[in-house]
Amino acid sequence: MKTPPPLKKGDPIGIVAPAKFVPQERYPEILEFISQQGFEPVRGKTTYLEHGSFAGTDQARLNDLQQMLDNTNLKALFCLRGGYGTIRIIDQLNFQQFTEHPKWLIGFSDITVLHAQLNNLGVESIHGQMPVHFNSGARGLRRLFSVLKGDPLSYQIEGHTLNKTGKASGELIGGNLAILASLLGTPYAPKLAGKILFIEEVGEYLYRFDRMLYQLKLAGVLKNLKGLIVGGLSSMEDNFPSFGRNAEELVFDLQKDYDYPVCFGFPSGHIENNQPLIFGREVVLKVTTSETELNFK
Repeated sequence: MKTPPPLKKGDPIGIVAPAKFVPQERYPEILEFISQQGFEPVRGKTTYLEHGSFAGTDQARLNDLQQMLDNTNLKALFCLRGGYGTIRIIDQLNFQQFTEHPKWLIGFSDITVLHAQLNNLGVESIHGQMPVHFNSGARGLRRLFSVLKGDPLSYQIEGHTLNKTGKASGELIGGNLAILASLLGTPYAPKLAGKILFIEEVGEYLYRFDRMLYQLKLAGVLKNLKGLIVGGLSSMEDNFPSFGRNAEELVFDLQKDYDYPVCFGFPSGHIENNQPLIFGREVVLKVTTSETELNFK
């Protein structure tokens, strides 16, 4: 795996919008925040556009993201927000220049599409807060910018009643469950065998969430993992009559057949203080009844 170089004070950071748009009145605070961290914000062209719910047409978003990926002057790329749209352009992106001159790409949710492809191409990336969320969670942002500057990353979090104890080492990858499920069967699905998988989700009906878990199971993904980390499962919806199990319990039920550690309640995803994860990095996961440790090598 290639590790992009750490950021230095004054480095230019690109802001790209491969999915939904953000209202223009939000940009002053976004740009000011990046400047306050000591970096130069550089807006992509489609951050100025709206096309339905998207930040410009598919062609406009493709062209702009391609230019920003290829721009060797930029030292990192923040994806503006998630939502939906990245999967519509992934098959037309060319990553050759990017893989030769890698830089940190940061985002989550719909940006799972890009994380998966970068992992397949052998480049690390960061699952972390995006500019649209800069006003939510100072602790997560402090740690994110610390990682971008090259500082080491590790976590110790409180244990969870559903945790499965154990220790595992492997490469970390994953992201939003709906996006991961949508990539299965395509050339852009991440190769998960022998890796530690992170999943998170937001706003899904429980039966849909359960169906996506079973999709991973039936595709043979879950049985070949080294470990599983379950992040935020936020604002999940139930039907009437009730599905009868909450989201975490559905994951717990499904992983009983597998012999690897499982951590629940990891503070990353669609939650306040969304904590950063380095995808593609080798990690050591240690789960006990009292706590979970995640150390990045």
